[in-house]
Amino acid sequence: MKKYIKNISLASVMGLVFTSCGGNDDEAADSISVNGSDTMLQVGLAWAEAYKTVKPDIPVSVNGEGSGTGIKALINKTVQIAHSSRAIKDSESAAIKEKHGKDPVAHIVGYDGIAVFVHPDNPVKKISLPQLKAVWGEGGAIENWKDLGGTDAKITRGGRSNSSGTYAFYKKTVLGKDADGKGIEFKQDTSSMPGSTAVVELCMTTASAMGYSGMSYKTDEVAWLAVSKEDGAEAYEPSIDNVSAGNYPIARPLYIYTVGEPEGIVKEYIDWVKTGGQDALLKEGFVPLAK
Repeated sequence: MKKYIKNISLASVMGLVFTSCGGNDDEAADSISVNGSDTMLQVGLAWAEAYKTVKPDIPVSVNGEGSGTGIKALINKTVQIAHSSRAIKDSESAAIKEKHGKDPVAHIVGYDGIAVFVHPDNPVKKISLPQLKAVWGEGGAIENWKDLGGTDAKITRGGRSNSSGTYAFYKKTVLGKDADGKGIEFKQDTSSMPGSTAVVELCMTTASAMGYSGMSYKTDEVAWLAVSKEDGAEAYEPSIDNVSAGNYPIARPLYIYTVGEPEGIVKEYIDWVKTGGQDALLKEGFVPLAK
């Protein structure tokens, strides 16, 4: 895990709806509300369920409407915790500081790889980052599977909405910037899928599809591509071992964000997520902190 941490930039049971508090209200709260990353929804629900055995009198409600939506809820003080699969933006940090007089605090709780999913009958087994950029990025030359050694079929791209942390991280890491330093946009005919499950379902049912989402959403009915950093370099699948070792090139930390340092029941919960909650993280297909 140490190698992975060194290589990655550390920039920074759906429950009832409970009244939420933020900031120093944590000490007076008797429940915890969470919103954010769709990628982290299933593990968030697993944490909430497991925490019932630790603190049965502290209910945790979890929603997964997207990293951006979760951070917005944190800004608006409608949740105490935001799950995010990307680092917080400068504009979001500034909004929290302006509204609450405190900086947001990032808590890394695990790691994830963004998988490139395809139909299980697709003969293509690997792809490079430059090829992915040419498939997804505006102006990229690759539009057909035959350009990747596959059949003669136009690639059907299924991406995420722009409120998704997975969208933001994939855009930054795979598409990158143009010669003028401006961020490259996704091709206009890329479908915006409502969540990770929808991306996987597209790739399960559409022979020409390619989609990206968190590796924990892998099922036996969909395949993923091994990815290399450069053309001709060794390609790695998004497995727990490859993400942990720093070999898989589209890997990222998973964050919990709070307004200022957490206190009271929120601090206790986050401390538990980093320790007792790591087994649930691994079970859900993510890389735990101690891996």
